[in-house]
Amino acid sequence: MSMLARLAAMALVIGCAAGADEARATSVSPIQLELTSVGQTSKSQVTITNTSDALLPLETALQVMELDENGGRKLVPGGEDLLVFPPQAAVPAGGTQVFRVQWVGEPMLDQSRSYLLSITQVAVQLPQTKAAVQVVVSFGVIVNVAPPQGAPELKLLGTSIVADKQGKRHPAIMVENATRVHALLQNATIQLSSGSWSQTLTPSMINDKIGLGLVQPGKRRRVVLPIDLPADVKSVQANIELRSRRP
Repeated sequence: MSMLARLAAMALVIGCAAGADEARATSVSPIQLELTSVGQTSKSQVTITNTSDALLPLETALQVMELDENGGRKLVPGGEDLLVFPPQAAVPAGGTQVFRVQWVGEPMLDQSRSYLLSITQVAVQLPQTKAAVQVVVSFGVIVNVAPPQGAPELKLLGTSIVADKQGKRHPAIMVENATRVHALLQNATIQLSSGSWSQTLTPSMINDKIGLGLVQPGKRRRVVLPIDLPADVKSVQANIELRSRRP
């Protein structure tokens, strides 16, 4: 599971955890929203399901997200152009809550923007006379907003081979998105070859093993692919075909 996908299931323990079962029982769907800045696809929704036997108070927060070449995140406060309703909610035991997300900023957006929507359990005051562990759950949903026109493209800049901590060797690719629309590797097919060896990563395989593979407008992204290379492979050639999928 990719780093971005793992944001959808962060459990933070505070205090002194009976309650861990409740954390596991709560779910969010989806963990990724693809919006455009105008039209019907300028809005979507996220559903929280509380299958525990306790009330689940939640609050939302938005941050602007920027990625570096290695996929590292930089988060800064922001997101005034996105409306999340309701901003707070209390989900009853066994119930669900829908959070509506809508772009309310500039309709003719200049280029794609990415956000992290955090939906976090509100900690409650515990009686001082009662020893307990409180588990606070925070869900992260990636929100990408694209301009109404344009299509993403990915240019392959090069390949390399990297070794992990166990000494296993994996191919890595460097790609560039020179457009103003964000690109997702989960919409791509990647073909790898070296001599008589070859392997193809389909969009479903990329989604399962890498996740979104977000490449923001005007940026490069280096991605290590989840493939173990044979010992006799010394270099790798690659080809990438991106399906121009728009929300």
